[in-house]
Amino acid sequence: MHKDNLPLRVDPFRFAENATRLNGTLLIKDMQRLCTSLSNQEGGIDVNMEFGVDEQGIRFVKGQLKTRLMLQCQRCLEPFEYEIIGGFQSGIVHTEEEADKLPERYDPLVVNDGALILSDLIEEELIISLPLVPMHNTESCNAQLYTNMTSSAERESPFKVIESLRSTRNK
Repeated sequence: MHKDNLPLRVDPFRFAENATRLNGTLLIKDMQRLCTSLSNQEGGIDVNMEFGVDEQGIRFVKGQLKTRLMLQCQRCLEPFEYEIIGGFQSGIVHTEEEADKLPERYDPLVVNDGALILSDLIEEELIISLPLVPMHNTESCNAQLYTNMTSSAERESPFKVIESLRSTRNK
């Protein structure tokens, strides 16, 4: 297929039998679950996918994706760009039982009704690739870090209050 012409739904079993390749771009703004984690919804995801059947007769889809997402730093609350360049390889099966039998190199992709929504597959891969706590690297972050704290000798001990209570009790 041509670049930018990704179909909404595909029959992954038929695509695997026909060794279909897909290349295109999906819009970030169309991925609502992903958008809840972003500071803005602009841009797209470049996707290259290949369907096929391996030497064991397992139908698969493998793909590569590339995008730049805008996340919000949890230290300084400013937006920052987070690049994702990743790949995936999934074995296409009908049931959970078939998924349990897949070799470890495949992530299971259970397709019950014979149709796969490509944007859902890509969206899940992106969500999995997001950092647990999005943050700038320390050099780029605008947050006031504790590096400017006074030395421990100059700080008042939090136990000083207890010490003063003890001394008044002993009198």
